Amino acid sequence: MVSLENEGDKKARIYSELFVSFDCLTHTVERTILDEKLTQDKEELILQAAQHRFAAYGYSKVTMDEIAEDVGMAKASLYYYFPTKETIFRSVVQHEQEEFLSHIQKVIVDKRSAGQKFLEYIRLRIKLTEQLTNLSHFHKQGWTEVKPIFADLFTDFIQQEIRQITHILHEGIKSNEFRLEHPQKIAAMILHILQGLHLRFFRGYEHQAINDSDRLTYEYDTLLFAETILHGISRKQ
Repeated sequence: MVSLENEGDKKARIYSELFVSFDCLTHTVERTILDEKLTQDKEELILQAAQHRFAAYGYSKVTMDEIAEDVGMAKASLYYYFPTKETIFRSVVQHEQEEFLSHIQKVIVDKRSAGQKFLEYIRLRIKLTEQLTNLSHFHKQGWTEVKPIFADLFTDFIQQEIRQITHILHEGIKSNEFRLEHPQKIAAMILHILQGLHLRFFRGYEHQAINDSDRLTYEYDTLLFAETILHGISRKQ
């Protein structure tokens, strides 16, 4: 059977089919992007609600029902985004860590002295520690439940911190502000001491809650340590 379709009609039909295919593809891509945006927005709302709950009541006392109610969704819908309370808590902690590293990166590229950057890093780390403390309310039950989560999440985070401190120390050496050798080893030592002060801050908190006096002591001791380090490595005595 001979086709009666002429060359012009054939081209028009092909163009029309291509246009329809392209339009369908565009619609699919736009729909996918929109769905991903809606999912991301919903996840952010859940994490914000969870963060407020954890900070107000501590990890052990918060339930999935309460988080779902705060966001205004059914509990089954909440499980679609986060299957357990632990996965929500992990995401909240990771968000705090990412915010901290983002702030540190802004400090590093700022036009301040290396010493000022180091002190700002210490202040931001104090703030992070206190924020994470609020999330879990480190009394006996709360700390026992979240300790494995923190141990897991901080393995890679600590290495990132060491790199940030090392960068600041290298900058101080390059600008002739600091006198020290082996900046990476010094950075690791600084972080280990900060962790020690942190542990001292949590002394006995398996049996009691943290109070304002404990926080002030932690802040004072940590800043004193930072200033002592700067005095020791600074070329301007």
